[in-house]
Amino acid sequence: MINKEFGSDFHSCDEGFFLSKKNFFFSDSKNFSYFLSGRSALYALLKHGIKNSVWTKVYIPSYYCQDVIENLSELNIQVIVFQSNPNNLILDYDFFEDVNTSVFINVNYFGVLDFNVQVFKNIIVVDDLTHNIFAIKNSTACYVFASLRKQLPVPLGGVLYSPNKLELPLGEDNSQADQAAEHKALGMFLKTEYLHNRFPNKDVFRSYYIMAEEQLTALYKDYKLPVLAENILKVLNVERILRMKESNFKFALNHLKEYSNYIFSLDLNSLGLLLFFNSNLQRDFVRARLIEYKIYSSILWPNQKTNEDIIYQNRFLFLHTDYRYTEEDIIYITTILKQSIQECPT
Repeated sequence: MINKEFGSDFHSCDEGFFLSKKNFFFSDSKNFSYFLSGRSALYALLKHGIKNSVWTKVYIPSYYCQDVIENLSELNIQVIVFQSNPNNLILDYDFFEDVNTSVFINVNYFGVLDFNVQVFKNIIVVDDLTHNIFAIKNSTACYVFASLRKQLPVPLGGVLYSPNKLELPLGEDNSQADQAAEHKALGMFLKTEYLHNRFPNKDVFRSYYIMAEEQLTALYKDYKLPVLAENILKVLNVERILRMKESNFKFALNHLKEYSNYIFSLDLNSLGLLLFFNSNLQRDFVRARLIEYKIYSSILWPNQKTNEDIIYQNRFLFLHTDYRYTEEDIIYITTILKQSIQECPT
């Protein structure tokens, strides 16, 4: 590629990451249901549980995507947000009503941390494995859901699964969802062309990404995965894509040994390179410096509500180490990162 950029949204992947034979990652079980997004999958599951199992409460940790929490308020269920973030996952079990009409969202943070839910006897445990798709088939929860576009080069998508083969809801057709998939897919294609220096205007492909995101924000209800996105998902070599992320992450760690105190987790299941700084000032300095070198990081998640979570959010930074990058790219990213940390204020 001639126009090098690192991070940000996925572009269309090349055929080297397509399946050579029918061995779809999710195909070993028919007990999967596909949705427009992870939040659509959760919305559909709760709607289904309210109707068929009289679910009355859902417990969600405060450190989470705030848009998801807000969307669920439309459902006829009590949404109970309890204070918790990756720095403190200890639960006060007396706080939770451990009955089969209550639901606990067990968030897997960054692929490496989740709650100890073994104490619960009756509560319906729902794993959010958006940050660790590999763990879906090993889950022992009642249900599992995940957003797929955080780790895979699909325009959009969410999956719902039941390890216990419980009945799952199906999504509804929606023409606006189809349109969002088309906009995102076009943006991904044009970004690929831009990176190969075959398309000159970055603003054009970014406009399609933004348009699709705006549509997705409004389309959070129980809509099914559009056919366009489903067809892309089914040809992806998901396992190879995720294994390359692990390999790149391990390679990055080897080049950051002297900076391990900034790295949140050394676990190879990590979503990517998770950095934790001493202050918001340091984090923002490093983030700005990386942008100068076209390395785009993310904050997981922005717009937190409580003071404790805001402080945590403001010290966190996420860098992709996924399949898109060669070892040469990882050396470049880690070299600039080290330089930025060395220059950042104490």
